[in-house]
Formats: sequence, structure tokens, C-alpha cells
Amino acid sequence: MKAENAFKELEFEGAESFPQIEELNIISGGCHLYGYLLTPDRRYEKPYPTVIMSHGFPGYTTNNDLELALMRMGCVVIHMNHRGAWGSEGNYLFTNLKDDLIAVAKWAHNPAIAEQYDIDTEHIFFVGHSMGGMTVLNATKELPFIKGVVAMAAYDIGAAFRFHLEKDLFLMIETEGQCLKMNSASEVYENALEHYHELGVCNGYEKLIDHQVLLIEAKYDTVAPPDQMLKPLADKLAAESERFSYVAVNGNHSFTGQRMELTRIVGEWLEQNTKVSV
Repeated sequence: MKAENAFKELEFEGAESFPQIEELNIISGGCHLYGYLLTPDRRYEKPYPTVIMSHGFPGYTTNNDLELALMRMGCVVIHMNHRGAWGSEGNYLFTNLKDDLIAVAKWAHNPAIAEQYDIDTEHIFFVGHSMGGMTVLNATKELPFIKGVVAMAAYDIGAAFRFHLEKDLFLMIETEGQCLKMNSASEVYENALEHYHELGVCNGYEKLIDHQVLLIEAKYDTVAPPDQMLKPLADKLAAESERFSYVAVNGNHSFTGQRMELTRIVGEWLEQNTKVSV
């Protein structure tokens, strides 16, 4: 891959080289998850490093700009909507997030699927934002084949209860979550309350030590304050892992105004951690 191509497209030489987008339908917990897969310009060397994205709560910030940039760099990019979100079947629950992502990753790692989409199974990465940042960290702990993980402005449900931010969490569920399929905001909140220990990003953090990990802080984040939700994990990994990186960006929770800088950071980190080149 070539991070320098994040904001430019290869010169046209024929339609046969065009990047492609394909709809996806993957089963998790007996429910259909809907999304899409981007494949890069065919002039990049196969197989392609692959990035699996995880959206935040409820998913308004889609990170489509980052996904398309990664495609231009030479990556396969998989975007899936979690259960109960944006047309996917089932009800939204925080405990479903990790399982959904694991199902998608195992699908991509399957030899038949990897051959179909030219996926390099030795270079599969997770990238997640906000609640998706928590999700990619927790899923990575369960999947040794994941090469690396990027968590951007990660929201930590464990920290939300530890620092007494429960009211903020419930308000977020009740207001922003209106677009999600769920029985009630109270049920989703109770799911968080019952499972916040296991959902916390520091729980089982030692399972991340053998993976490449990049944590990206938004300095002016008021939704997921980094001192409470990102730095506790960063401190643990910095003390024990040589594969850990931490970057602070002068942005807010959604990195508006710093999207190109965010893309540069993620792209260059991915390029450093893959052997695939043009």
C-alpha cells in the first residue's frame, strides 16, 4: 500500500483497473449485518491488506472519507453496520458489538472469501471510532490473526461507570440512539450496567500486547475524555508493549477539521505495518 495516495487517484489507464464497491450481507448471532466492501485499484499488488471498520454510537460519523482514502492507498476496506444499526437485523446491544466484529473478521479470514476478494489474511487490521474504538480493541483480544488495531477517540463503557458518567451515557442512548432498533433505551443502558466490567477496554488488556496497537486521542474530546477513556489503557500498554503507539490530534470527538491529519496518521501507520507495496 502507499499512504501517499490517500488523496489522489491513479492515472486512468482503463476501466478494468477501477476500484470496486460491493454490497455485503454477513450473519452474526443469527442476524443479517449489511454493509459494503471496497477493493482498490487493480494495479496494486495482490493480495491486499484489509481494514475492517467499526462505527461508533449510533454511527452518524461514518468515516466514509477515511474508508475511501484507505482504498486509494491500496487496501480492501470492509464496512459493516452492527446489529440494530442502519438496516442490519436484530436489536442494538453493547454486548453484541464485539461478537458482530468477530463474525465479520472470521468471514474475511476464511480462505474462500480471502481468495474471492484478494484479502491478505496476514495483514488484517481493525479501525474503529468512538464506541467502535472500544469494539475493535475488545475484538482484537479474541483474534490472534488480527495484525493490528487502530482505536480513534475510543469510548470506554467501563470508564463511563468508573468515573460516574452514567447519566451522560443514558442520555446518549436515549437521544442519539433513536435511529437504532432497540426495545428501549433502558434495556440498552441495563446491558451496559450489567456488563461494563467485561466491556471496559482495560479488561484483558494483556491480550493486546502481541498486536500492533495505535491509539489516537482527540485533545478536545468532551464525549470520550481521553484522560478517562484512552490514557489508562495507553499507560498499561506503554509499560509492557513495544508494538504500541499513541498520537494526540488537535481535534474534537469526530475529528472535524482534522480529518486529513487523521487519515495521514492512520495511513502511514498501516503502511509501516504491512509488507505489501506497489
